[in-house]
Amino acid sequence: MIDPFERCAPEPCLAETHPLSNAPVPEAMGPVGVIMLNTRFPRLPGDIGHPDTFEGRVLYRRVDRARVGAVVRSEAVEEPLVRDLIDAARALEAEGARVIATSCGFLGALQERLRAAVSVPVLSSALVLVPLLRAAYGPRGSLGVLTFDARALKPAHFGAMWDPDLLVEGLESSRTFYPAIAEDQPTLDAALAEGDAAMAAQRLRGRAGGRLGAVILECTNLGPYSRRIRMEADAPVFDLAMAVRWMTTGLLSSRSASG
Repeated sequence: MIDPFERCAPEPCLAETHPLSNAPVPEAMGPVGVIMLNTRFPRLPGDIGHPDTFEGRVLYRRVDRARVGAVVRSEAVEEPLVRDLIDAARALEAEGARVIATSCGFLGALQERLRAAVSVPVLSSALVLVPLLRAAYGPRGSLGVLTFDARALKPAHFGAMWDPDLLVEGLESSRTFYPAIAEDQPTLDAALAEGDAAMAAQRLRGRAGGRLGAVILECTNLGPYSRRIRMEADAPVFDLAMAVRWMTTGLLSSRSASG
């Protein structure tokens, strides 16, 4: 298991190129910046916090106060932590990040404040995809959200992206995935965690009554299991890493056209 912070904590870390990708490294665009929660649980490839998730360069900035319990909550994030997160976004921009993301979908509640603090695009959460997917699918299919904790995820976490017709399914009752993250355990049984994700996807599919149009992964730690989730949900799956790739592709294309 590769820990991106072994080499660089707590300073920004420049991740390596994805060894299995044939995609060109977007050097001209500059790196992606990721604001990281302060955690030790394993992050697998596909998780936005693993350096092999992206094909290009990634800067990580860990925020010491940003423990899981301080961010994954139904109440608003406390103001001192908000200021630390904003400082992290500004630091990443100063380091050259052209797009900034975060490692926790619950930070969607801070989308507007983070975006206002920097001059580069900010994608705080996969929840920013809700309006796009609603426009794409319309009323023909239900939109589902798989979240780390459905009890804590509130409309405020979606901000302007809130959609009352969303189906939200959580993993708070899972036996492996949830405790590993909530308790910040140093190890994770990936096979059991994948099984937890699969069962949540099955529940979501059942609630949709066969009309599930797409699934959005609020939790960035579900990214490694997206293929299994897609199979069990029988629907396309979208996460924050995909949104970041889409954004960086557009930025690179615009620079190439203007250059």
